[in-house]
Amino acid sequence: MALRGLIRRQVKTVNHVTTLVGAARLMRHHKIGAVLIEKESKLTGIVTETDFVRKAIANSLSFDSTACLLMSSPLIEIDIEKSVDDANHLMHFNGVRHLAVSEKGQIAGLISVRDLVNHFLEDPEGPLSGMDNIFEPLTILTHRDVHSIPDTASVTEAAQKMNAKKIGSLLVTSEGAPAGMVTETDMVRKVVGYNLSAGTLPVGVIMNAPIIDIPITASLREANRIMATKGVRHLAVTEGGSIIGILSIRDLIGMISIRDLPRFFSAQS
Repeated sequence: MALRGLIRRQVKTVNHVTTLVGAARLMRHHKIGAVLIEKESKLTGIVTETDFVRKAIANSLSFDSTACLLMSSPLIEIDIEKSVDDANHLMHFNGVRHLAVSEKGQIAGLISVRDLVNHFLEDPEGPLSGMDNIFEPLTILTHRDVHSIPDTASVTEAAQKMNAKKIGSLLVTSEGAPAGMVTETDMVRKVVGYNLSAGTLPVGVIMNAPIIDIPITASLREANRIMATKGVRHLAVTEGGSIIGILSIRDLIGMISIRDLPRFFSAQS
């Protein structure tokens, strides 16, 4: 399937002088994870939730700073006639969750990791169809290293830990027990979007509780359904009632990319 039928053409942009607060409020309002930066009628880069957390919050950058200071530039683009599989590989190899889709040299829209996963899970002949008969597929994808932080730690401390570990979420504990989860989305929408002090705000205030979890015996489709209906990209994976790991939506495209490498390299030669 070509990307033409999958991309989101209504791209949200901000001017290069827009502040971090302004960009975060736009992302919160539209419930999106990235905005494009426009300067002199040209789209010059992209700012994502990951950029906010790792480049701004973790480094105590003023939220009155311009969003263009965080942007990744030039844009990573893919032609609209390329396949969904090609987009998946480009995302995986570049470690990004969004791609700019170009048509005749112009940006026509964006495609996200969520769009790809939904497509793969709905395609009866797609790369995930071969996983249907695998026993407990979540055991392959679950990250067993569960990184946590006390609910009394500041949002800045949480961002610094997420930056150091290169992860998008942390389990939040209260008196040593799991109490919730905090994600990049929480930090952007609840902290930057309201121009709160990340250095003094306890992470327990913005965490999601109760924890959204899934048993390790569940299917990939069930994991995607929960992520989609709850609007999250991370799930706590449980076994015997205890949290044993974390599953992220990026893990799904990573697995698909690895399984499809022989076809991908054959098509490039």
